[in-house]
Amino acid sequence: MFRKIFAVVVVLTLMIELRGGSASSTIAAGAEPGGPKTCTPDQGQLFIHEGRYEDAIREFTCIIDSQPTEVEGYRGRIEAEVLLGRYSDAVRDYQRVTAFVMPVHPDAKDTILASYTARLAESPDDINALTGVSFARWWFFDYASAIQLLNHVLDLKPDDVYGNLFRGSSRFLLGATRAKGAADLERAIELAPLNAHVRFIVADAYTYGQPDAQRAFTEASLALAWGLDTPRIHAILAAAYVAFGNVQAAAAEILRHIELVTTEYVPASPLAAGGSLALDLAPGRTYEIPVAVGAGETLSIRTSSRDFSDTIMVLLAPDGTAVVGSDDFKFYFAGLDWVAESAATYRLQVTSFESVNTGLLMVTRN
Repeated sequence: MFRKIFAVVVVLTLMIELRGGSASSTIAAGAEPGGPKTCTPDQGQLFIHEGRYEDAIREFTCIIDSQPTEVEGYRGRIEAEVLLGRYSDAVRDYQRVTAFVMPVHPDAKDTILASYTARLAESPDDINALTGVSFARWWFFDYASAIQLLNHVLDLKPDDVYGNLFRGSSRFLLGATRAKGAADLERAIELAPLNAHVRFIVADAYTYGQPDAQRAFTEASLALAWGLDTPRIHAILAAAYVAFGNVQAAAAEILRHIELVTTEYVPASPLAAGGSLALDLAPGRTYEIPVAVGAGETLSIRTSSRDFSDTIMVLLAPDGTAVVGSDDFKFYFAGLDWVAESAATYRLQVTSFESVNTGLLMVTRN
């Protein structure tokens, strides 16, 4: 991906919820005794309309708790998070859609976009709907459409942090108008200089849009220092360290990324030269593969899949130290060519990026 989920407890909670049933509504957590409240998308959207974004997040979270594989709870919570300036949280929720909704509802993207089309048909200047749909277009890589929508947002609210930030990001990720994109990003920082989520999006733009490793490192480091200890932040830092030529520091960041997204470490068979493994991947699952390497031997590993397109891996020494990692080695698949200094049996940890995908993962040793 051009852009690269969640802490362990979150994944465990959602996986537990998936075993339960679903309903059209649920009872809100912490409801008043004797007067249980029913959670509904309409009530959540009313809270958004009233500017009560925290209440909206609680309402849509209640819906997600009841229906963890349905799209509407996530869509509404994402909209409220974006309106609050919690862009990293919104990205995390879209990854939850990938992990838990799309395997059940492959048309989730179309459902989200159709709901915004209907709202904007009734009210073309609805800033909340414009914000939600432009973020969706950005997430689904439709940067040209996102820019058009964000232009409308900024016509209505020229000093909107979100509008400036994501128009700048979209311009970078589209690969055009670098100067205008940079100006938008700088304007967003000027408007919200202490928002860690703003710094995260800027770091993302300077990693996957118009690469500038030093700028990406600076912005991601600020986001991390200000509380965003997230998988994506560590992936951005890893990419910067690769550009700096610091292989071991990059590997440590990738290891942290994998630690944050893993709920289940699954041992796999040893991988010998010329061998391959077919691994059944699921959200939260990381495989650990023993790899014996001789002194001076080049270890050559490749990953692939017909079911998804983004993998990540790290090689650990016998003492657990991360020695080399990989994210986007070839296109979006992880791979490595690494020369061992000493003979040992290493452990290869491998999963999908942010561990959100379901399907067959192939790991091949040349």
